[in-house]
Amino acid sequence: MYVPKNRIKTNLYTSGEEFILKSDKTQYAGFYHSLWNGRFFTGKTQNDRPVNEIIRQADVINSIWDRTTEEVEFQQYAENFDGPVFDGQYNDMGMTMQYNEITRTDISVTKLFPQQYYSKPTLEDYKLGSFTRYFAIKINEIIYLEIDKKTYNLLKSHSSSITWEMYRCFKMQWTIEGVEENVFDINRDQVLIAQKRIKRLGLTNFLQDDYLKFYRSKNINNQFTSGNDYALPNGLSYQGLYHIMPNGVAMTGRFHGEAEDILLTPLSFSKTSKNIFD
Repeated sequence: MYVPKNRIKTNLYTSGEEFILKSDKTQYAGFYHSLWNGRFFTGKTQNDRPVNEIIRQADVINSIWDRTTEEVEFQQYAENFDGPVFDGQYNDMGMTMQYNEITRTDISVTKLFPQQYYSKPTLEDYKLGSFTRYFAIKINEIIYLEIDKKTYNLLKSHSSSITWEMYRCFKMQWTIEGVEENVFDINRDQVLIAQKRIKRLGLTNFLQDDYLKFYRSKNINNQFTSGNDYALPNGLSYQGLYHIMPNGVAMTGRFHGEAEDILLTPLSFSKTSKNIFD
């Protein structure tokens, strides 16, 4: 690949303990050159052979340290270990290095595992009546996680910063307002459809069959109108206390069952909506 000379810094030198060879992670001392994109290679120029990529040793150490201090789970490849690793199996450093060479695995890179996320609908979500929930399931185990949108996008795009190979991600719309019985049925059906789509069971158990999670009734009590919002059955405007039922219907009285519960008709839909959502 030809790179213009003005995009290369040549004739640089390191005495060691600064760079390691990317291929086998051994320390490098000698001449090197750098490209405009922040990558480093052995040799004074690109014409020196062989040309091997080198990386800053601190980048490898800091990457692991940063992940540890962030208290998040991550995957770090290792090849400098010979010995038992699992159930009578042994790690062969030579074979591991050969495998990483063939698969072009960069062991200096840490890859995050998806983290459990706890959804919380916003006020805008409640005005819309629903919001999107994001999930991931391990490929080889019935282990679900609820994740945020950012993690979902990383998994979906096969980002190199996350262990996307181990998970399948999906999303579904979650209803949070309406008639309680309808909300329950809608969300339950969404979960069953999701299980069928990903061809895996266990999502119902993971969600603990809580299909009313985040549900908020529109039963709003102890409201007051000065006479510009609702009309009585006889057509006269109503001034006084009222409450709103889960289906959005307004009735007289501070709360349901206190008095006659006379049905009120909205004089202005926009004003009614404002009372419901404020």
